[in-house]
Amino acid sequence: MSKSVLCIGATLIDELYFCESTIVVGSSNPAQKSMSIGGVISNIVQNLALLDVNVSLITALGNDGDAQFISKNFEKMGIGYSQSIVANDSTGKYVSILNSDGNLYISACQDISSKYITIPFLESKVNFIKDFDLIVIDTNLETKTIQWVINFSKMHNKTLIIEPVSVTKASKLAHLNLDGVYMITPNEEELISISTIEVGKEETLIDNLYKRGVAKIWIRKGDQGSVIHHNGKPTYLSVPKIGITDSTGAGDAALAGWIFGYVNNEEELTSLQLGHSLALEILKIKGSVNLTINKENLYKIKKTYYNESK
Repeated sequence: MSKSVLCIGATLIDELYFCESTIVVGSSNPAQKSMSIGGVISNIVQNLALLDVNVSLITALGNDGDAQFISKNFEKMGIGYSQSIVANDSTGKYVSILNSDGNLYISACQDISSKYITIPFLESKVNFIKDFDLIVIDTNLETKTIQWVINFSKMHNKTLIIEPVSVTKASKLAHLNLDGVYMITPNEEELISISTIEVGKEETLIDNLYKRGVAKIWIRKGDQGSVIHHNGKPTYLSVPKIGITDSTGAGDAALAGWIFGYVNNEEELTSLQLGHSLALEILKIKGSVNLTINKENLYKIKKTYYNESK
């Protein structure tokens, strides 16, 4: 039986502005706008739902039209979010400006998850949370709430994955007790932000996380691919060069693809290939979720990028 997944973190409305030419700082730049459901955790959840993973979500929504839009789409996708909180507040929003090459130039985020997904709130959901095999959180939560989830996961033998989100938010992890964390998924800059030591070689930073209790570290390296470190052994995977339309959500898709492989008992390299393949497909479109993806065509897509494997 496939493992069940619970995701806890932010749900936002993504407003993306795609500039038509190279951005000129201090000036108005013509752009095209798109809007969709976003937030790291909700991007992961949507991708997992499309891949038929048994996934549920604990998040915070406001009582506005944005929340109604999100709820309608979650219900259409079969995403369970009944244990989430609906607050008398505005639903979170992420606004980004992307250069003409599809790469992020700057973004801003207003999020309510840390305000409402508190320790007392999660304590009221303990019996629900206990039912899941794998827990995934983002660092949009308050630092003390993240520590509570880490401690809970260790106590109840749950597999916990933490997505650092950004350099600033990743720094919340710098002085936490990480004993009980199965995997952290930083890019190279976030890896430095998480560390409790002076900036040094990547191997030193990885060793620091091992000593703090993390079992597995997945470092994303952009167009250089990524590497998963586990038990002192690295698993490297490169990526082919492709045209990028929009970089938003690619890392979230990579984690969703890896989780899909993990819960279906795939080998590490295969799970990594599935993650890369899903991320590469997201890079080709505007927005953070490709609604045409399903588990069958993800395996077919993987073969087009990594045809040496099954």
